[in-house]
Amino acid sequence: MILPDNIEPVISRRAKYLDLRGLSEYSSLGIPTLREYLKSGSLSYFKLKGKILVRVSEFEDWLEGYRVNKKEDLNHLVDDVLEDLMG
Repeated sequence: MILPDNIEPVISRRAKYLDLRGLSEYSSLGIPTLREYLKSGSLSYFKLKGKILVRVSEFEDWLEGYRVNKKEDLNHLVDDVLEDLMG
């Protein structure tokens, strides 16, 4: 598909993949640390001809499990409960 010069193709967050080096830069985690998570099976990845690729959206979802301050999550829970009670 040919796009006009003034339009740039957009790659959605769901379609973006990073190799270990890119993921390390993106997350500020070291490559050895990322390899540990991959090896343990807690973080999913793709392996193509020896190259490891991680989908950014899956990494971000996985990372949410390590959130320390879950205040936002609590606010959503309270809002949902109040909505159920009132509605």
